[in-house]
Amino acid sequence: MLAGPNVRKRGEDLALDGAGEGVVKYFTLPMRAILIPIYFDYASTLCYVAWRIVRELEAEVGFEALWKGVPIRLRDNRSRPGNALGPVERTKVMNVIAETGIRVKPPERWIDSEAALMGSELAREAMRFTPYHDGVFRAAFEQGRNIADVRVLGTIAEAAGMDRQRFEGDLVTRRMESRVAKNKEEADRFSALGYPTFILGDFPLTGIQPKETMRLLLQRFVEQRRGEPAN
Repeated sequence: MLAGPNVRKRGEDLALDGAGEGVVKYFTLPMRAILIPIYFDYASTLCYVAWRIVRELEAEVGFEALWKGVPIRLRDNRSRPGNALGPVERTKVMNVIAETGIRVKPPERWIDSEAALMGSELAREAMRFTPYHDGVFRAAFEQGRNIADVRVLGTIAEAAGMDRQRFEGDLVTRRMESRVAKNKEEADRFSALGYPTFILGDFPLTGIQPKETMRLLLQRFVEQRRGEPAN
């Protein structure tokens, strides 16, 4: 279970292997870090809100988010790309926006995020995940760009420091399709069925709360993990 390496051992760092199947390699780090897996989709406005809050809390609380993309369309046929955002979904988003204070306009229709999610695994492999991830969320929800367009994603990847030609070629050949499928299988095992879902040890926390609430929840988890004896 991914919760196993939730705590990076003191003096070590965890990284997924090239196959992305949870095999771990360790590299020297000066201090202990806490990993919190988060299952998400770039198509989800709630995941955008979560990204905004998490990036502010990571350094403050002392954890590292491990974002794992799972297509929301595979969970609910209503969220297939091009379908109109229904009244229930829109109301949920607007309530979260009001509660969190994160200003964002939800799209009129569900975004096609398939290529962007495969791109996130390419970015992880290239060790450029964070700038790519940030760039995709900004493009989709702040700049109104079409993240289903390989050329748009190529521009984001290039700005993140990746080889654009290779990146776009890997998207066309769908080289990371199986990696995204493994993310879903993993999420299913952890009962991570909502968007976003944070894995706090053995507990899946679904949804996003205001920043202060998230700070308390995540800080409690981090303190518990740090208080556990080292294996």
